[in-house]
Amino acid sequence: MAHQGLPIRLGRMAFKVERVEHRRVMLPSSALEEIVLTSGTPIVVRIPPYRWKEYGIQPRKGYRFVYWRNEYTPTAFIRQLEENLLKKYCEYFSAKQEPEVVLFEKLRFRKQVAMPLRMRGEETTVIGTLWNFHFGPIDEGRRRILQFGLDGGFGEMNSLGFGFMNIE
Repeated sequence: MAHQGLPIRLGRMAFKVERVEHRRVMLPSSALEEIVLTSGTPIVVRIPPYRWKEYGIQPRKGYRFVYWRNEYTPTAFIRQLEENLLKKYCEYFSAKQEPEVVLFEKLRFRKQVAMPLRMRGEETTVIGTLWNFHFGPIDEGRRRILQFGLDGGFGEMNSLGFGFMNIE
């Protein structure tokens, strides 16, 4: 592989790549198996101002958006998460978005976390949450969308390491 033997720096630490392996975790293909997806890193969901009234959100300051927090309705989290995943899926596959696809039916909130982050030279705090998602039998179309989320992440800011999922 091209990276083998090369040094990699993470902040002040230096590492040497000894081996690179490509692995893809696949959702079970059997429609009879129960599937549980667990967030390995916090899921970030931002709610834009035009949705605040709909979700009963009244931020304390004049923000451009708010991060979903456990004090807000779970409906806001689920709806924004579904819309985000469907939008990314349709853009990636140049597909037409199906109206109102229900992806998440049973989920369990585990924890809310605040992550300090430096973006564009400024310090900020990102609010994310950890979840367990439970699925009974799913059809092939829903399985493809969820596999896409498993491959690329749930929620926003996936390129910064947020929203990565594991099969339990």
